[in-house]
Amino acid sequence: MILLIVADLMYLFSLWDNAFYGASVNLGRAVRDHHSPYNLFKETHLSKLGDRLSAIRNTKDKDKDNTKKPPKMNVNVINNDNNNNKDDQMTKDDGYRKTLTGEQWELIQIAKSRGLKNIDDKGPILEILTQAGLDLNKDGDLDQETLDQLPTWTQVEHLYGRKAVIIGLERCEDFRNSVEPTSRFLGMAGTFNTGTNLIHAVMRHNCEITERMEKYGSLSKGIRWQVPWGKHYMARYRGGEHSTRTDKDVPHDHTMALVSIRDPYFWMQSMCRHGYAAHWPHIKSHCPNLIATTEEIKSLPYLKKMYGGGAGGDEKLIPVDIRYSKNLTHHHLSMAHWYSEWYQDYLSADTPRIMVRFEDLLFRGGEVSRAMCECGGGVPRKDNGRSGKFVHVSESAKTGKTAHGPLKDRTNLVGALIKYGSFAHRADLMTEDDLVAARRHLDPEVMKTFGYSHPPLPANVGGTEDSETANAPLIHVGEMEHSEKANAATESGRYDDDHSLKPEKNKKY
Repeated sequence: MILLIVADLMYLFSLWDNAFYGASVNLGRAVRDHHSPYNLFKETHLSKLGDRLSAIRNTKDKDKDNTKKPPKMNVNVINNDNNNNKDDQMTKDDGYRKTLTGEQWELIQIAKSRGLKNIDDKGPILEILTQAGLDLNKDGDLDQETLDQLPTWTQVEHLYGRKAVIIGLERCEDFRNSVEPTSRFLGMAGTFNTGTNLIHAVMRHNCEITERMEKYGSLSKGIRWQVPWGKHYMARYRGGEHSTRTDKDVPHDHTMALVSIRDPYFWMQSMCRHGYAAHWPHIKSHCPNLIATTEEIKSLPYLKKMYGGGAGGDEKLIPVDIRYSKNLTHHHLSMAHWYSEWYQDYLSADTPRIMVRFEDLLFRGGEVSRAMCECGGGVPRKDNGRSGKFVHVSESAKTGKTAHGPLKDRTNLVGALIKYGSFAHRADLMTEDDLVAARRHLDPEVMKTFGYSHPPLPANVGGTEDSETANAPLIHVGEMEHSEKANAATESGRYDDDHSLKPEKNKKY
């Protein structure tokens, strides 16, 4: 009886606290989703009260002037199936439960005070935008149309998991112990269109090796545009004779490679737009293309020579040549083989390197940049405009007219968040044969290590679905929405590489 009275009093106090601060808690959902501390008394009044108590949010600290203040502790946001208010309704995820930081909670309240809706599951997204310079107090910096296009955090975690993937941290201490601080470097690596320029921009804004700066000056932060053996070259060239023109004096073993990888399906789409040193036979209406169609074999001389007259068997792979220089060309059986061989080379390398996902650079940039910086013995920059707090890249890593524009037009970082927060156009223009070939030839170890899954096969294609793919969004093969909004989100927000960007002369990183 005493416990019952105490529980009732605590419950009434919590209700008063929530009413005073304007918070809302759906107790019905809380009872279903959370275990009661009094579960010994199941189906009793005491049990129900315990379940209610376990669902109540932690009491918030008051300011001295009794004004509202964001919580110092984490705020639990709970799914609410029965709430008809879209602004408070979360994406269903089998009882999925998120934790917001005080800063994210405050950003949500600011957005709501401006009348913005559908915001409760976008706190981390708002934080990313403020890290790039967005001011939620300004009406022109974020509108409802743009906000509706941005993904929820539930969607992001459905696509990429609940943690960043960072490979190679176990070798950081070896690197720091073997290379004197004043001669250490962090250099970017990755094949074309995987975000090497984005890594460089993020690291240049957020990391520095102070020992180098003390010896060589404030511009010598130890952050280089690329690894000395060439950022697009495979890992096997580390330690060899090849060095880039601007890095001939940099010892290979003094550089920790920061390697970016990207979802292979999005990556293949970017290669179709910007092929750089890659050459393969393809037509605009069928790219990405792993398997040659009958029409392509008839119309493209290279493929006609390979497969004309029924040659080549059932799987007519489209080969890719990568011309790194006039003296070096790599040949791969398809784009999927190229991706797999390039990243398997770094994944299996027995040398210090850090491998991160492009998507984590976008959605978890602060966490990833800190890990890379600390690995090389660096510290956060204090003069980055945010007093050492993480600064995201507000402009695209590309240069040129298409890389700039107002946030309301969903360009730059906003466009990237929209595009990579959805798998809606991930397999556009790929045929059923392409999708089957991708499953067969994309290295399973690389895919599993970095948490990438395959799009589901169309219903009329044989084969079994794995557990990851079975729950993936349905892709309509060969279809592409050509609406203005879709193109704006897909094209304007590219964070691909641009080879017009070169290291500035007389400027050391």
